[in-house]
Amino acid sequence: MDLSSVKSVSPSKKIVKKILALLFSIGIIVVSFIILNNADKAAKETVDVLRVKPKEGIAAFVVFTEDNLEKYSIIKKEYTNDMVLAEDISLVLDKYSKYFLRQKSIIYNDQFTEEKPMRNEWLYEMNEENEVLTLPYNLLECGGDILMPGDRVRIRVSYETETVSASDPDSPQVLTMTRGRTIKTDILFDSIVIKDMLNSKSQSVYEVYKEIIKLDEATRQNVMKSEDFLRGIQPRALLLEGTKEQMNTYAKYNAYAGKTFLITILSRAESDVILDLRNEVGLYGFER
Repeated sequence: MDLSSVKSVSPSKKIVKKILALLFSIGIIVVSFIILNNADKAAKETVDVLRVKPKEGIAAFVVFTEDNLEKYSIIKKEYTNDMVLAEDISLVLDKYSKYFLRQKSIIYNDQFTEEKPMRNEWLYEMNEENEVLTLPYNLLECGGDILMPGDRVRIRVSYETETVSASDPDSPQVLTMTRGRTIKTDILFDSIVIKDMLNSKSQSVYEVYKEIIKLDEATRQNVMKSEDFLRGIQPRALLLEGTKEQMNTYAKYNAYAGKTFLITILSRAESDVILDLRNEVGLYGFER
């Protein structure tokens, strides 16, 4: 037998590449399995915390009870030390919420207090000789959602009366004739500050804004887009602080039948509105 005709036998380069590719694939599978297995274990490791239970959320200054709190499990790696554990519910019960909390919001240590927060602080700071007037008004006829606590406004009152001579030195600022009726228009308040407003539920708009100021920026942006917030800041009445003389003047005009009020907004150059999103500084010293 002629051995010279038999070629030397050795592994080809293609076979080596196939083996390496196979080993590489096996390695990826093993690593992926380990990662998925660890992730599955991590997902199974949970921590029970407290969160808001009611659909309508928890309003500011409301007492925490077992009825408005619920246990909620989160992945352990998502837990932070400032969250309240479900087992520590005793630390929260009978405490007061500092501001509005939405449904399913996790409870944090800085969201409640032992002392009941003071509402409408401006009432305590008001001059003892002044009085507060509640004046209903039409939202669309006075600035829409532009108007807010801290703005200054001018209020005119129009009412029907007997004909007055234009030469009368005591004649009103505006005198018009409409369908045979004589309508006078006087300035009721030349400049008066809106201390607060009431929404459709007779709730303080001032307090709604104050709750928003206390939120962090991300949460604030989300809340301000919610329908609950938008409804909460739509005022139906103004709360005006004035002197006794101003209130007497209002009472005199209020006695007229068919009276109407015209409310115009004055410059904010000398006003302090409760929430200026450009500066993020609120009325009465509240800051974010």
